[in-house]
Amino acid sequence: MEMKVRDIMSTPIVTEDEDTPVIDIAKDMKELGIGSVVITSEGNPAGIGIITERDIALKVLLKDRKASEVKAKEIMSSPLITIEPDIPVEKACELIAEKRIKRLPVIENGILIGIISVRNILSRMPECVRRFYPEVRVLASGWTLDRLERALSEAEKFLIANDVDSYKERIKEVYEELRELIGFYRDDRELREVYDRFEELYNRMEEPLRGQRKRLETVLRKMRHITYWRKQQSISSFASGVFWFHDYRHGVGKELRLPFKRTRP
Repeated sequence: MEMKVRDIMSTPIVTEDEDTPVIDIAKDMKELGIGSVVITSEGNPAGIGIITERDIALKVLLKDRKASEVKAKEIMSSPLITIEPDIPVEKACELIAEKRIKRLPVIENGILIGIISVRNILSRMPECVRRFYPEVRVLASGWTLDRLERALSEAEKFLIANDVDSYKERIKEVYEELRELIGFYRDDRELREVYDRFEELYNRMEEPLRGQRKRLETVLRKMRHITYWRKQQSISSFASGVFWFHDYRHGVGKELRLPFKRTRP
């Protein structure tokens, strides 16, 4: 099924009134561990703008303005660019890339129900990474490869025990998953190398077991090497601008909530 914006958006969304001092907004961001808030007004509760950490840094701190004297409406990015919850995520990608923004508030029937960000998209659709970070290559994580390594180790045990049927069944399972992963991680050259070697093994399963064992050992050695390395070098951000390791089976919750409004005494 086609993934929709509502499937991956973050909820609840934090909003602030247009007359809120920036110092209060900064405190709320720190308290809640968020990087942006949507700005609302009495005439438009769905949102009239957005303030991010970058806005505060560039428009207040770097200009030596007192955050306690600057109101939200003075530094917010406006007009607010929004999206509907049933729009395909692919369309959200296009809009984010076109407008050169990182967040899209989600509006349904005039109500602010969530926000979708570059991080939301990449956590579920890492293949979109090139749209936002052209220099980044998406690689399978060590935890994704670990499952294949364990399955191959079991196949090796079946081979040693001359349990041919179990061996062939396990090899077929690994081959099918590897083929799926190759279509997903198109930039992963090491995974492609493993796949090419394994494909040769898979296509020659009817040959004598001695030759198959040597080919399996070669594939296993390569798989263990990259699995160990990627577990040790796991990267959680794009700071390096080179690699991003991603778990193929990673998921995100789909709970829907109403907007979260900050109130003041």
